[in-house]
Amino acid sequence: MKTIIAVPDFTRKAHLKKILPWLIKRLSGDIEIIIATGLHRPPTRKELAELRRLPKVNISVHNHRKNHVVYFGKTKKGIPVYLNKKLKNADSIITVGVVEPHLYAGYSGGTKAVAIGLAGEKTINATHHPRFLDHHGTTICSISGNPFRAFIEEVSNLLPITHSINVVNDENGNLKKIFEGRPGPCFKKATGYSKKLYEKKVSKGYDIVICNIPKEKGINIYQASRAFNYVANTKKNILNKNAIILVKADLSEGFGKGLGEKRFMETIIKMKDPRKLIREIKKKGCLAGEHRAYMAAKAMLKARLGFISKRSHLYKNKNLPFLFFKDLNDAQRFIKRYFKKPQTYYLKNAFTTILTIRNHS
Repeated sequence: MKTIIAVPDFTRKAHLKKILPWLIKRLSGDIEIIIATGLHRPPTRKELAELRRLPKVNISVHNHRKNHVVYFGKTKKGIPVYLNKKLKNADSIITVGVVEPHLYAGYSGGTKAVAIGLAGEKTINATHHPRFLDHHGTTICSISGNPFRAFIEEVSNLLPITHSINVVNDENGNLKKIFEGRPGPCFKKATGYSKKLYEKKVSKGYDIVICNIPKEKGINIYQASRAFNYVANTKKNILNKNAIILVKADLSEGFGKGLGEKRFMETIIKMKDPRKLIREIKKKGCLAGEHRAYMAAKAMLKARLGFISKRSHLYKNKNLPFLFFKDLNDAQRFIKRYFKKPQTYYLKNAFTTILTIRNHS
């Protein structure tokens, strides 16, 4: 019996060192772990080191290129489904996911590691297109009526996914709770729990939002820039007029090293006006990676966006559409030029605290 375990890449804290040894002990036969990278970079040797020590299993990394994926058909909406070719021979598929707010899927986790994380480039391009991203249901923390989430579920039904493990972390990345069982009910329980944990209402708007994010999310501008949308693109955002959103991030990998990250970089560098970019992409569409620039441009219509990083000097004079500050003091000196007494909100983790305003005018 061939069992495939699909796990997220290392930008999500899935506590694989704890979960996988316990899971593998319960399995028999031919077991393979596939790291679901989507269009992102493969894991480093250091990141893989712990998994390499697992007994009785093969470890592989997903490759989105066409000779590594096979065609599974089309969805009801005509989206071509290309997935990792190893899934064709699987008798059983187990997914491991981190359930946290997600800009497109509503919540990540569930079977997303297979439907998106093990998908080919054509499939990822099709699902990261404005016709998905602009749909009113494709909203952070929204699952019902969400076409992106519906795509994940439809693709999952094509495969022998027998079991899911869903991890929920606290705002510090510590393991809070594990849900396991049949994919659908397991994900439903995990998101029900997560909504109470992650979604928060506030009574007033703010001029400045300063975001901390997990280390693994701050490795590059692509990943860290997602935090802007987690603040700006909620159904009722907390931003006052002329607001500023700042994200603290290490940015050790620059824009990032995967295909998606490179496309994002090229689009951001060329962008002169966010409104123009939005118009162009709405008209012509975009490839996965370019969609991240499209979403960043949408956030720019709501606020000025910037990073606080010790590597800020590497980006300050590159004519990028972001502000860069070396530390919080540097940022506060800039803020004082625009606000005498700014209303400031400090987010401990922008990816796990989703703020909306109660009485948004």
